Amino acid sequence: MTLTYDPGGGEAFKAAISRIPGFPAAEGLPMRFMVFESNALLRLGGYLAQAGAQPSQPLAVVMDETPMRRAGADLKAQVLAVLRAAGWQPQVIALTPDTTGQVHTDFGQIRQVQAQLTPTTALLAVGSGTVTDVAKHAAYCLQQEQGGPALPFVVYQTANSVSAYTSNMAPVFVEGVKRTLPSRYPDGLVCDLETLADAPPEMTVAGVGDLLAAFNSYADWWLAGRLGLDHTYTEFAQTLMGPLDEIFLANAEAIRTRTPAGMALLAKLIALGGLAMSLSRATAPLSGFEHVVSHVLDLEAEQARRPLAQHGSQVALATLLTTAAYDRFLTTFRPGDALEDLNAWYPSAETMQARIESAFAYLDETGAVAAECWADYQLKLEQWHAQRAAFTAALLDWPAVQARLRALTQRPERAAQILRAVDAPRRFQDLTPAPSEAEVRFAFLHAPLIRKRLTLGDLLVFGPGDKEAAWHSAWDRAQWVGGLEK
Repeated sequence: MTLTYDPGGGEAFKAAISRIPGFPAAEGLPMRFMVFESNALLRLGGYLAQAGAQPSQPLAVVMDETPMRRAGADLKAQVLAVLRAAGWQPQVIALTPDTTGQVHTDFGQIRQVQAQLTPTTALLAVGSGTVTDVAKHAAYCLQQEQGGPALPFVVYQTANSVSAYTSNMAPVFVEGVKRTLPSRYPDGLVCDLETLADAPPEMTVAGVGDLLAAFNSYADWWLAGRLGLDHTYTEFAQTLMGPLDEIFLANAEAIRTRTPAGMALLAKLIALGGLAMSLSRATAPLSGFEHVVSHVLDLEAEQARRPLAQHGSQVALATLLTTAAYDRFLTTFRPGDALEDLNAWYPSAETMQARIESAFAYLDETGAVAAECWADYQLKLEQWHAQRAAFTAALLDWPAVQARLRALTQRPERAAQILRAVDAPRRFQDLTPAPSEAEVRFAFLHAPLIRKRLTLGDLLVFGPGDKEAAWHSAWDRAQWVGGLEK
């Protein structure tokens, strides 16, 4: 099964997606090129020139310390050798890990890179999602603070892991909580198929997992609009991405065995994912309830000074939970009960602030995490109270709302089927490092409290129903579908 919209198609691709309803015609797509080719590494100097850089100007190459191999040799050494042979003079900016042994996208890393850039520097990121986000946000901050034209910026993608590579946003840790900040597009994306095939398999399946968020994120986005809290919803993302479940199942063997065709297809899907969010001006198309669950798991790991699990695989397992929660909610929710006790759905600001402070004291006794969460959450709470009429109208029109949400969600069995087909983790205990069941429970029950965007999780918080029953139902079903062998 092929893609309807191929991001490797250059100007024809741009013209095709510009005709999709919801495309931001006034902004367009400023990326100059996206390449998905065998031996693209050998043409890297030419791609930098295509992005507007010149061999005579300083070239900053942002990398971390992760060993990477391509065709049996050191990948980063190959990148630098190719550049020098083409007349470039690369200067490496090395990102160093923290005490967990990992590099995280935080302002310490971003400012360290920014300090080594000048308005005349060209920039190349060589790495996976974190390296890309740090590099692009450093360039963005430099331009915002000093003005002038944007630095020529190319991303050399080293794994099919996340959708950061084509995104004009960056998820940055602020007081331990992930916040998505405006950033910038790269001028060009280089996907060398040999590099992608030689990346660790766990990173490849993480890329599949990250995109499975669409199995409930489209519904979360629509729901927020139907309840009056987000008026940005369009079907642009769904049209651009296509039927993800069918595409993944048709190409699962090629992805699992990392054939050139499989790597190219997955890289293109990941690129489309980044563009779907950027061109929709929001992460909502591919980031819903499942992502906030993952963010709280990251927060728990951060506060414990423990390495983070692979983002995409963690998101996939959170998706098993949240799609199970959606299925249960759409089956058991009784709008008449909510209409009879509507006041119970509208807790006060004092109640919710105290709840957040109490919940997150478990992770941070200083209160900084709770304060950061409350600063964002209170905006949602204010809107929720202000849009009470929209919730009432949705309750009165529940059969239509229910049908629409059903159409926009997939069941957890479908997600688990894809994870099995590509040989991805299917239970939280399969992650490295693995969170405990208690940590996953905390993340599921408290995820809606960390940010302003409304998802299904907020209805579980606002509603007077049995939250523990919702958790146990989601956990048991996710564990069950994850254990299926067919």
